[in-house]
Amino acid sequence: MNARFRIVAPAAAALFALGTLPAPAQYSNEFTPAKLISQGKTTQAIAGSGTVVVQVQVNPDGTHKAIKVIHSTNAADNPAAMDIAQNSSYRPAHRGTTPVVSFYDFTLRFNGKSVAAASDSGGGLSSGGQSQAAAQVAALIREAQYQQARSKAEAELLSSPGDNSLREMLGIASYKSGDYTAAAAAFNKVPNVGSQFKPIAADALATAAVKAAADNPTQALEYAQKAVSLQSGADTNFSLGVAQLANNQNAAAVTSLKTARDQAMADSKIPVASKVNIDAELLQAYLATKDNADAQATAAQIKQLDPNSTAGARAIGNGMLKAGLAAAQANDTATALTDFDQAAASGDSQVAVTANTQAALAIAQSAKPDYKRMQAYAEKALAINPNDAAANFAEGIALTAQWASSHDAGTKQKATDALNKADQQAKAEGNEALSLQIETFEKKQLNAGGGGGSGGGG
Repeated sequence: MNARFRIVAPAAAALFALGTLPAPAQYSNEFTPAKLISQGKTTQAIAGSGTVVVQVQVNPDGTHKAIKVIHSTNAADNPAAMDIAQNSSYRPAHRGTTPVVSFYDFTLRFNGKSVAAASDSGGGLSSGGQSQAAAQVAALIREAQYQQARSKAEAELLSSPGDNSLREMLGIASYKSGDYTAAAAAFNKVPNVGSQFKPIAADALATAAVKAAADNPTQALEYAQKAVSLQSGADTNFSLGVAQLANNQNAAAVTSLKTARDQAMADSKIPVASKVNIDAELLQAYLATKDNADAQATAAQIKQLDPNSTAGARAIGNGMLKAGLAAAQANDTATALTDFDQAAASGDSQVAVTANTQAALAIAQSAKPDYKRMQAYAEKALAINPNDAAANFAEGIALTAQWASSHDAGTKQKATDALNKADQQAKAEGNEALSLQIETFEKKQLNAGGGGGSGGGG
């Protein structure tokens, strides 16, 4: 009897390695805004009472320049405010431990002919140019009361949905509390993000874009594009490449990821592991455009960066896995097996387990299954990882089919053992869908009283 078992390849086994992408936060640490160190003096005449907000560019080496007045309630005080801002001293902003250029909004309050001592505004979280509600949220942020700040901002936005300064504060509070997705959603609704908030907004949008790429490619692309427009760096261009690849914009992804790689390689402070991650994604983009030469060159560069890394091998293996799955779905078993063999030979053990398991399953779904050959592929996978649930399932299917023809008790026991082990492992991993599929197959094909047939399990 030529028993044929129609199955659905276990979803958990397919392309396991493609689901985890490095977040851009690995390429740029948390942003710490510039800070006022000491308030300067002025030789300009103070006209009278009022509030003036001056934008100051603070450079990484601590030098600075008062750029312009961005808010004033008494224009006659503007020259004095600009003079004080220029004569003050500042600590530069930092991304992680690296000083970076940024903008500081210096709020100066004049009382008659004198000027009040400034209190640090938290890197631009000043009341200048903000609504009263936004200023109240900013005060909570300066006190590190981020959850309270978020609640306050969300409540105020219900009655003032067009208050972009308030929405910026919601983005900052969300970012500071570690909720990058909420921060990105807030900043994405702000037409013109303030210059002092751009680094935080870009980081939030880039991080959220990578996170959303698998499940919501369209949203990921929108976030990544805005992140790059706010601040072009290794992290934001990486997020754009990831989003473009998720949207099958493969050529554009190559361009974005090459830009990210060039920026990362030029920065000695970016860790090697992060550079490897960028290269691994670029390798995927090359494979998607069928540029195998550049893919191999990138894999070699990964090895040069980190001789112990298997990221290049895994990326190439994953590319062949994708091709194999596409061929299997098109019922081109011969091509699928060739692709899976190449994936298994890529040099990454986890990819090899998946590739051999998928090859076994492709045989089971072919027009004329060779169950001995199927068993051989399953055993290749099990030789690497004896506890792989999908590989044990494939082994059980192959043995069940052979028992259906031979009715050999020993073969049936081996099939039972393989299927039980697969079921136990699937449950241990929390993969209830695979567990149900295994149990259904065993009930219908192995314990239904002997027959096999052309129907199948799940």
